[in-house]
Amino acid sequence: MILDLTEAERSTTRRALEIYLADLREEIVKTEKHEWREALHAEKQLLQRVLEQLGT
Repeated sequence: MILDLTEAERSTTRRALEIYLADLREEIVKTEKHEWREALHAEKQLLQRVLEQLGT
């Protein structure tokens, strides 16, 4: 899928993802169940790749 975002949309999306990732990192630290922690790590990695793409 290709998204055609304006610079303002790209900037806002990046900021929203950065905030969510910060919260997600805290959630990973607090999560005790191994399966959930793995799923959260996978989500974090995916969102970091999206953030990298938005930076280009």
